[in-house]
Amino acid sequence: MSRTLQGPGPADAAEKPIHELSMLRDVQPPAALVARVMTKLAEPRLPSMWQWLRRPFPIEIRLSPLTVICLTLGLAALFVLIGATIK
Repeated sequence: MSRTLQGPGPADAAEKPIHELSMLRDVQPPAALVARVMTKLAEPRLPSMWQWLRRPFPIEIRLSPLTVICLTLGLAALFVLIGATIK
């Protein structure tokens, strides 16, 4: 397949800047609008209920080896006591 180069067409005309639109670059936005937009950007949005429920949170349990041994012996004694009273 061979392509031939074409001259300037309607697509090239659409890419040229329009003089009336280029004058809009010099328009300054109202100060109240700028302040409102900056306030909206500065304040974080509150999460929705679903987002709040789905957010992860860390649970940290710090146990020393002595605490683990005491808890294990205590639970074992409790199970023996419960097992002895069931019979």
